Amino acid sequence: MLFFILPARLVNQLAIFLSYTSGIPPGLPSTLVPPIKTYVSVSDISLLSQALIILARLLELSPMNTFPQIERDLLADIYDIAHSPLVSGVALDSILAFFAALVQADRQIATHVVPSLVRSMDKADAAQASAANVARCIAQVVKSQPDIAAGTIAEFSKHLKVCDFKSFKKHKTL
Repeated sequence: MLFFILPARLVNQLAIFLSYTSGIPPGLPSTLVPPIKTYVSVSDISLLSQALIILARLLELSPMNTFPQIERDLLADIYDIAHSPLVSGVALDSILAFFAALVQADRQIATHVVPSLVRSMDKADAAQASAANVARCIAQVVKSQPDIAAGTIAEFSKHLKVCDFKSFKKHKTL
């Protein structure tokens, strides 16, 4: 589906890119990431899904060339998209694949991803934030890098709000 919307030049590059299995030319990430950035939004969920899959694959095949550019140009946007209630199904799976590839590309980023996801969700309007999506992204980070699990869980638990049981019970009976 992505191939019908992208310019012909980019379609040719993507076709070549998809044929790589063990590495890619060093200049390919810098050529692909800027045009893909326009598709990293919730305006078209199917294109978002395809863009995130491509970014994840770039991170897997060429982490040293891809990671700095994604961190600089796209990561803040992806944090904002991760908490969107519009993201579900295949798009959510694509975000999870992206975060898995991101953490594998740079192991030090894992400890920064969790607070950034939570901060992004906290800044959003309550109606525009899905805590479940953020929790799944955090779970993916922990799953992808289990050695940081304890610290990640401790960091995430700082952001959990304690539910007042009496208040909950009162609202439940109304």
